[in-house]
Amino acid sequence: QLLLAVLVQAKKVVFNSLSGKYSSISTSYLQATTLENDLKDLTYKIDTVEKLSGSRFKVAKKLNDLSDSLVPGVWLKSIDVDKEESVAEPGALRETLVIEGSSIVSGEKEDGYIGKFVNSLKENASFSEDFSGIELTKVERKKIRNTEVLDFIVSCTFKKGRGL
Repeated sequence: QLLLAVLVQAKKVVFNSLSGKYSSISTSYLQATTLENDLKDLTYKIDTVEKLSGSRFKVAKKLNDLSDSLVPGVWLKSIDVDKEESVAEPGALRETLVIEGSSIVSGEKEDGYIGKFVNSLKENASFSEDFSGIELTKVERKKIRNTEVLDFIVSCTFKKGRGL
């Protein structure tokens, strides 16, 4: 019995020692997991900032090129980027710059101003270099007071890997 009591006491000492080590390891594991999550969060934030700072100048340049391509009689109402799943490549996003604007109908010109604007966008190498296509997708006539106006939408499809 004495041997059994000594053996039980030795096992208790080993158990207490292992319990202490387990607590220490468990605390260290929780700290490591927290640090890993913080690192992932910081990495995501850094990637986002780098993407924004890299594209900010690109966006500013595109807006300047767009302004340079405007023709008299045309004004813009909105500029947006649509992102939708590509039909050709399921799972891939297709980005399109959507430009909405209006033009005054003046005599025989009709939609001539809009056509000149679209051609100006296509001919502006700095603007068009990132797009696989620049198309007039919608034209709608309306009357504001006594003036006829054409509302239009131009869609500029980004080349693969060139979107915002």
